[in-house]
Order: sequence, then structure tokens, then C-alpha cells
Amino acid sequence: MIKEKVVSKTKIIRVVTVALVILVIVSGGVGKLNYGGICSLGTWDILITCPLGFLERSLAARELLPQWPSAVLILFSVLLLGRVFCAWVCPSVLLRRVFGNKGELTKQNTKVKESIWASYSPYAVLGGVLIASFIFRFPVFCFFCPIGLFFGAFYAVMRLFSLDSPSLELVLFPTMLGLELWVLKSWCRSICPLGALLSIVGNLNPFFMPEVKKNKCLTAKGINCQACKRVCPEGIDLGNLDTGLSPNSCTKCLECSVRCPAKAIKFPLWS
Repeated sequence: MIKEKVVSKTKIIRVVTVALVILVIVSGGVGKLNYGGICSLGTWDILITCPLGFLERSLAARELLPQWPSAVLILFSVLLLGRVFCAWVCPSVLLRRVFGNKGELTKQNTKVKESIWASYSPYAVLGGVLIASFIFRFPVFCFFCPIGLFFGAFYAVMRLFSLDSPSLELVLFPTMLGLELWVLKSWCRSICPLGALLSIVGNLNPFFMPEVKKNKCLTAKGINCQACKRVCPEGIDLGNLDTGLSPNSCTKCLECSVRCPAKAIKFPLWS
């Protein structure tokens, strides 16, 4: 009973954090405060920009854009914290929690065999969108990024209340978003190029990585536990890292730590 309460608190904190980020961005758009969105957020000459969007735009323009200090700052934060953005900021977390099947993640991580493709496909997609951005002189991923689609769909709905005529965006954006998050159920783990970029930088992260106490881990003792893998959005099996998925893909959602029956997984500075 205590364990379930801890798990619920962790999930609630994550969902509330994502909801607050969305609220701040949406209120800025509705109130015309002009501090941008999650792809490029800032005010008073302080800018936070999406590192993947920056790379795409720079390749499309054939030059290093002036926003490079912001992109470097974001990548430095990933170097320190890893893929925290994916679990604590990205709207996909809230959308899957509200509209997704609660048993979907467990079934997916239990039944789907981890293959070379599942491990490296996001990096192939990342390379593809960067090359395509250079060739077509357009930030390709920005067109179908679920984060942009989410806010695009929201603002398309809001324009209806301002007596604007309905546009194709009202149908196109929600349809594309639904396809990515609920039809392509492994989008975040097997496709998302932003997650791949954050994983590459996060691979250099020496801090805030999950630590497994071998003297407590049931898998290390020969028991086929896999509790951490079943609850991990990335399908990482910390008890057996010979699956092709390394801890650098960890999004710091903390579910493995709070759900481990042996309490063998800890995060520095957190648990």
C-alpha cells in the first residue's frame, strides 16, 4: 500500500509539472505576452530554444544561427541532467496519461522484443531529418513534432473562439498527433529524433544516473524480475543491460526506483 502511494505521488508530480509548463505557454499565447512557446521560449533577451530545431534551422540556412548560445545552454543542461525533458516537460507525458491505455506500457515492454532496430531507429530518424533539413532548406521535424502539433492544435481551437474561420490545421494537427502518440505507440522510444539527440548528449552525463545495488537486485540473484523494465518508458532493464538499451536513454521518470520490489535502484540526490 505504501509503495502504491509513492508511485502515485511520483506520477502526479510529473503530470502536474507538465501541466504547469503547458499552462505557462498557453497563457502567454492567449494573453499575447509574446514570450514564445516550448520550441523557443524566452523574454528579456533570455531565450531557451529547442536544440534539434536549432540544428535543423541552421542546416536549412547553411549557417550557424544567432541562437546558438541558447542551444548550447540547453545541451549543457542535458549533459548535467540527462533526458529530464522527456519525462517532466514534454506534453506527450500528459497526453498519454490522460488519453492513453494505462496497461499499454506494461504490455508493450513485456511483449515487444528489443531488437537492433528498436535500439537505434531514433538515431536513424535523427540523421534523416537533419539531412532532409539541409537538402530541402526547411526544418523537417518541426512539421510533425508532437510538441508543435499539440500547441498548434490548441491554438487552432482557440482561433474558433475569436470568430476566425476554421482552417485545415483544426483537423490536420490533431490527426497527426493522434497518429504519432496512439497509433505509433512506440513513438517516444523508437522514433522520436529529439529523444535521440538528448540521448547522445546524455550519454556523456556522469550525474543523476540510476544506480543498481547488486546485493539487493533480484535479477542479479538469478530471479527473473524485470519490474524496472516493465515500468520504464524506454524499456531499460537495469538488471540486465545486455539488451542493447543503455541507461543514457533514461528519462529520469523515477518509476524504476519507486516500483522496484527490492528497493535496489537509487538516483543520486533524489532517492
